[in-house]
Amino acid sequence: MERCVPVVSTNNKIKVRNQSHIPDDLFFSILSKLPIKSLKRFGCVRKSWSFLIDNPHFMTLYRNSFLTNDNSYYDDTSLLLHKKIEPQDSDDFREETFELYSDSGERFENMVKLDWPSIKFDPMYWDNPEYDSGFNILGSCSVHGTLCLLCARQKNIILWNPTTREFKLLPPSPFDYGPNWAVVVDHHGFGYDCVNGDYKVMCHGIVIGEINYSPYMWEIYSLRSNSWRKLDVNMEYKPIGDQVCIDGFSHCLCKSATHNEAYLLSFDLSNEIFLATPIPSDMDDLFHNFSVWIHLVLLNGSIALILNYRDTFTFHISILGDLGVKESWTKIFIVGPLPCLEYPIGVGKKGDMLFRKKDGGLVRFDLNTQKIEELGIIIERFCCKILIHKENLLPFEGADI
Repeated sequence: MERCVPVVSTNNKIKVRNQSHIPDDLFFSILSKLPIKSLKRFGCVRKSWSFLIDNPHFMTLYRNSFLTNDNSYYDDTSLLLHKKIEPQDSDDFREETFELYSDSGERFENMVKLDWPSIKFDPMYWDNPEYDSGFNILGSCSVHGTLCLLCARQKNIILWNPTTREFKLLPPSPFDYGPNWAVVVDHHGFGYDCVNGDYKVMCHGIVIGEINYSPYMWEIYSLRSNSWRKLDVNMEYKPIGDQVCIDGFSHCLCKSATHNEAYLLSFDLSNEIFLATPIPSDMDDLFHNFSVWIHLVLLNGSIALILNYRDTFTFHISILGDLGVKESWTKIFIVGPLPCLEYPIGVGKKGDMLFRKKDGGLVRFDLNTQKIEELGIIIERFCCKILIHKENLLPFEGADI
């Protein structure tokens, strides 16, 4: 039987050369090193290649390659542990604080607590304007060494470089459309516009009030101009969950307000346009199932969806090969059943995932070896995350700060 080998001609078009002596194992080894987008494209070369994701032997090779390939995304990075500290007195909600720890390793054996930027609170909200409760952090990683902090007590947004201690308090968002309006901001996005050298923050708001206006508003802040402006988009998507940022795009999960369908909504920070990638039908239904939790993460530099099946204690992980292409979602991992794990709180390096156990303990799970490692840290429910951080010694660009 003749076998076909794809070769690239001088005009960069794929041709097929007949070969009769190359074994399937060699094909598998070559194809297993391709990104999902390229693997899907090569499915048109041979019919059998279009079914490789159903081949257990090939998928074992592919998973190993996916987790062990060097990815510059993790070069010179450290892990940040962001955790909530519950108050000792349940009646004193001001005692609730957030803490941030840095660790240059992967097992949090050498944690160093970081001091938050010194921001004074408005006395109209608190008796003690010096009180610092810490901040929520947007996303799962720093962007060019910068974190986007959401004030836990007020609506302030701060850009902060933990390495240089430089921070920028953003001016208030002009979500103000008149005395008969009320706007609830339910989503923030953050990223870096590499074309214009500019940090940008987005806000999505639900408008309550006048009925002759769109109920959904998008606004964007530019550090270079130090100002907010409204995004002129006509979309009725409702973001859900947190965001991830990579390669100049901010991504979040969302639902259509009119069709009750789920999408990955991606915002190009340079061109300031949105791109919606449909979620496959078998996953779309799960967005309405309360027994399944959905998590959007970056796994080894790829956008990934984790479906957390709480009834069966399993975790299904699918990665996206190509923005805008529904069929490029590919399930590559099924983890479990693991009854001791409650839900993932973040992704470390090289296939490491961090989970909260049902007893509150933080554990490291190795997707390569399927082993669980106790880290000796107790975390609060739904109030902890792991972030990837790469140091940057350069000052903020653009605005006069």
